Amino acid sequence: MDASRSTSNWSEQAGLDQLPETKKIKNELLEELNRKGFIIINSQAAVNGERFDSASFRGYVYQKAYVEFFCSKETLDVLIEKCKAHPSLTYMAVNRQGSCWISNHDQSNINAVTWGVFPGKEIIERTVDAARFRVWKDEAFEIWSEKLLEQGNNYFLVSLVDNDYIHGDLSTIFPDF
Repeated sequence: MDASRSTSNWSEQAGLDQLPETKKIKNELLEELNRKGFIIINSQAAVNGERFDSASFRGYVYQKAYVEFFCSKETLDVLIEKCKAHPSLTYMAVNRQGSCWISNHDQSNINAVTWGVFPGKEIIERTVDAARFRVWKDEAFEIWSEKLLEQGNNYFLVSLVDNDYIHGDLSTIFPDF
């Protein structure tokens, strides 16, 4: 997702994209990462119990900050080293062929990144897991293939999640790139 695109996890209407947390990640972090050579394709800011009202959903939303991007193997190696100092961060990365999988958590883990609590409904959640990520990999590389070819052929698709949705700050991992 580029920094100008707005989406909502719960409806097609604008909503969480107007929160200060979301604007901060979109305007500051994503633009900076794009300048540093990361090719950002999706992101969301951390949200802790934000009221959400739309025609279909009225309730509260919680989100872990995450960013999904392409980067070179060299950049990924640096990122992996930096993640060792941040235990709340989980990542998974895969190359275009699917032959190289790198992660700091078990492939059977499922990571809820967004969940909503709405009256009369079960908790609604969106998850990131290895199986879905591998399927998405093919589509992501296809969609972004022209841009990636300009950059070289050693790119990885990476999902980086800050599991501390209350005190976490994804921007702390990226200053030295």
